[in-house]
Amino acid sequence: MASENERCLIIGGAGMLGHEIVTRLLAENKTVRVLDLEPLDDPRVELLVGDIRDRSIVERACEGVDVVHHTAAAVWNPSLPGRVYDEVNVGGTQIVLDSCRRQGVPRLVFTSSMDVVVDGRKPIIDGDETLPYPKTLPKDPYSRTKIISEQMVLAANGSQLATCALRPAGMYGPHDRYHLPNLINVARSGLNLRVGDGSALFTHVYSENVAHAHLRAAEALHPGSPVAGQAYFITDHKPDANLFAFLEPFLAELGLPPPAFSIPYRPAYLLAALAEVVAPKSAFNRFSVVQTCVHHTFVHHKAARDFGYAPVVSRAEAYRRTVDWLKQRFAG
Repeated sequence: MASENERCLIIGGAGMLGHEIVTRLLAENKTVRVLDLEPLDDPRVELLVGDIRDRSIVERACEGVDVVHHTAAAVWNPSLPGRVYDEVNVGGTQIVLDSCRRQGVPRLVFTSSMDVVVDGRKPIIDGDETLPYPKTLPKDPYSRTKIISEQMVLAANGSQLATCALRPAGMYGPHDRYHLPNLINVARSGLNLRVGDGSALFTHVYSENVAHAHLRAAEALHPGSPVAGQAYFITDHKPDANLFAFLEPFLAELGLPPPAFSIPYRPAYLLAALAEVVAPKSAFNRFSVVQTCVHHTFVHHKAARDFGYAPVVSRAEAYRRTVDWLKQRFAG
């Protein structure tokens, strides 16, 4: 059971989600240790700067810990060599699991992704945990390695180490390095294009709500509990929105115009297939087109049932906090 003096390790604690987990744990008077490639400027936190591919530092980080929140990952980036996804997302996660066992850590909450059930073709409407993994592993290295690492974590669940996996929807919030900044940079570049007809819906989730899910899952997690060995989608308030409709208010706050032109789904898909051949490291690929033009919505009913998850930050407050951070991030 969780206690006030619980010792918590956040792997990836300087990232968007990790930062929110650290903040909420400190507010609950937990003892917090962070392992990350980047420093975290907070004297209340014990910081270890290192890489989860380094077995020695991961074992040091896990020593004396009651629960591990594993949020670190190689996230999709066109400039990243393909091997890094396997080294970090698969190899690094195996090192974390091994280190938890060696150091006697009893609980591990793993950050997975909604992408583990996306096959790049079929729409998903109010998807839940009955959805299977794709029959064939996707070529996209991020999705492929997140599927493998989630399966590893769930298979590791047992009497000595209880594990579970959380699958956030499209996550956004302060300290976002990928999702909104990438879209905003495209808008700033003058490529003022919308992909699809605007009808496809996409589920987002605010980072602090995912952090709240991490803490509540950890509280409920112990060997033999309903949470042990399970995966959970984590989503925000309904209704869902089209990706570009979701983006437009943020663009307006930054003084950027909304996309003025659109490319229909089928031509965009064919162009993306061509881009994969002539520019394989481009962010424009068939997987991204499908996610933009086809419904991808999810529900968190299972998380609500098993560990009482519900979003704690309203849509309006999440928007305000994210806008404030984006204005600082893109100042000038």
